[in-house]
Amino acid sequence: MSATPQKNRSARRMLAAAGLATVGALVAAMPAGAHDRGNGHGHGHGHGHKPRTVDVQLLSFNDLHGNLEPPAGSAGNVSETQPDGTVKAIPAGGVEYLATSLRTARKGNPYSVTAAGGDMVGASPLLSGLFHDEPTIEALNKIDLDVSAVGNHEFDEGATELARLQNGGCHPVEGCYEKGKKFKGADFPYLAANVTKEKTGKPLLKPYTVWKKNGVKIGFIGVTLEGTPDIVTANGVKGLEFHDEVKTINKYAKELDRKGVKSIVALIHEGGAPASTSYNYDCDSPGAGDGISGPIVDIAKGITPKVDALVTGHTHQAYVCTVPDPAGKPRMVTSASSFGKLYTDTTLTYDRRTNDIVRTSVKSANHVVTRDQPKATDMTRLIERWNKLAAPIANRPQGWISADINGRGSTAPEKPLGNVIADAQLEGLAPADKGGDGFAALGQGTNKLVGASDLDLFNAYLAAHSTASAPLAPPATDRITVIQ
Repeated sequence: MSATPQKNRSARRMLAAAGLATVGALVAAMPAGAHDRGNGHGHGHGHGHKPRTVDVQLLSFNDLHGNLEPPAGSAGNVSETQPDGTVKAIPAGGVEYLATSLRTARKGNPYSVTAAGGDMVGASPLLSGLFHDEPTIEALNKIDLDVSAVGNHEFDEGATELARLQNGGCHPVEGCYEKGKKFKGADFPYLAANVTKEKTGKPLLKPYTVWKKNGVKIGFIGVTLEGTPDIVTANGVKGLEFHDEVKTINKYAKELDRKGVKSIVALIHEGGAPASTSYNYDCDSPGAGDGISGPIVDIAKGITPKVDALVTGHTHQAYVCTVPDPAGKPRMVTSASSFGKLYTDTTLTYDRRTNDIVRTSVKSANHVVTRDQPKATDMTRLIERWNKLAAPIANRPQGWISADINGRGSTAPEKPLGNVIADAQLEGLAPADKGGDGFAALGQGTNKLVGASDLDLFNAYLAAHSTASAPLAPPATDRITVIQ
């Protein structure tokens, strides 16, 4: 990432946080000496010299899934364990609040970088999915996301569409959604270190990037889960190969180390399951990493000690754990739930002499994106603009039912809504270019699409099959059994 975009991004962050109209007003409001942002949060006095260490703030989140508006129902709550042991549900999420939370967190932290663990798009609500997730990429640009790993859902529409999300350009079928406006693509790099092209063996996207500021250098390696082809349509991963997460990260960590980048963070779209669903659960009790299980544990234990922290995702869980690396030293492994309901704030103490992170000084915590804080006005305007464009489709009937189709509220062994969605998936994936599937099953519980409710899946299907030019066709009968 070049220095110029970073300087511009820093200026935008300061303006957003301060709420000032002009750069001149911002400079006038800053105390003497504050214009030089090179001193940071380093330890020691320095007396005109840069201190040996500086604290770098790493803000991270994962699995946004295009949730620009606050997620509804239970999907919009996070669980918090109270001092008396009871569990409280807190409404959270929505980019208006996520933007405010991140901008507030950055205040007083001149060395701040924001990263994501994949699935920023895909399985999105109508507002984003209808426009092939262009609204979400635009929102992430405004939030000043610095880097993201790809997740499995970034491949839902194939490698060509993923490249368009990165590089910009109007949709090849739908075209441009706003007259005179061309989609600019992501300001941040999408990293896909373990995804290569079958024909050439070359990485599909950048495998890593290096964040730099005033001599501080931190490398980010991004991977999706190796099993992505097992959960994405054949057309979505056509022509691509997915490789082992540990081997890939170790390979590029070695390459970064050779280039003099000693501080490294891995962004991994794979995760684990803590013993409690409360975001403030201590998964290091009784010992480091004892309270978490799942694929990320073995992955973390296999990744080279050259990597200093792991930002993870995919399971939609919340955790901040220290899992021992191959050398037996604790290493931070985090995940911030999903849908923008949490963000993780990690402090990485950077040693200028060694160019490495002081691992014993790393601290991290998850924070709730509450809805009792001011909304970011630029996000409100973005949502209003895209909602206006979506209105002709959003207000048009997409299907008909003659009776309620109960989901989790049903007491039947088979949930009626689950059967409807399974039928929809079967119909949608039956064409040869979609995988030619002849079987669809929907489990009862949270393993259908990790963390998604029945209604989420139903809405995701409608969004995926309704476009600005071609809304979902009504069924031949008055009751949906198979959605066309």
